[in-house]
Amino acid sequence: MKHKISLGVNIDHVATLRQVRGNTTAYPSLLEMVQLSKQGGASQITIHLREDRRHIQDHDVVQLCAKSKLPINLEIAVDSKMVNMALKNKPHWVCFVPEKRQELTTEGGLDIERCFQQIKKLTLRLQSAGIKVSFFIEPSLKQVELSALAGADAIEFHTGQWVLSQGVQKKKVWNHLVEAAQWGHHLGMRVHAGHGLDYSHAKSIVKLPHLREVNIGHSLICYALTDGIKLAVQKMRRQIR
Repeated sequence: MKHKISLGVNIDHVATLRQVRGNTTAYPSLLEMVQLSKQGGASQITIHLREDRRHIQDHDVVQLCAKSKLPINLEIAVDSKMVNMALKNKPHWVCFVPEKRQELTTEGGLDIERCFQQIKKLTLRLQSAGIKVSFFIEPSLKQVELSALAGADAIEFHTGQWVLSQGVQKKKVWNHLVEAAQWGHHLGMRVHAGHGLDYSHAKSIVKLPHLREVNIGHSLICYALTDGIKLAVQKMRRQIR
């Protein structure tokens, strides 16, 4: 039976706009973005609390977990302090992601083998508190199997390489995604996907076997600017007649 695919809306870059002004403005409101995303058909809200706090802040996590009308999917590094933050605020999901301070955005998937014992321990802590856990990984059979052994409820495939590649290479990466998705489903995990997905790639990714969820942020925020700038300018124009 084919399941309806859930859409997680990542609002990190709404916070980025706010932080450009040093968090001194009341706008844009993340809670308002949650409400509008819900009206648009979003299934959940995804936020990444980075160790450098470049966009989402601690108070955002507290506020969104307490007041969001949609489930919160909290992306964090494999770190005990971050897990403590999650345990305190109880998001619906935690997604473990790799993190480098110098990167502009998440550059790839976790190396589960390298962090196996730590991620297994932290996953159990979260699950014991009723929080579901996913791992953000590359579409590798080895990473999928290690994710299952570490106790992940779901795996989220990094789709960045597939999005950026072309021709024969794109087909090759797609085949890896298909094989990894089938193996993950066989091992009892939910299959999620995200990173770099725009309208055209979102339309294609739904063909991935057993896909249950996509998380999309940057392109949606860009589309929102394009779709909304005319209305915003018209409204501002009316204020200064």
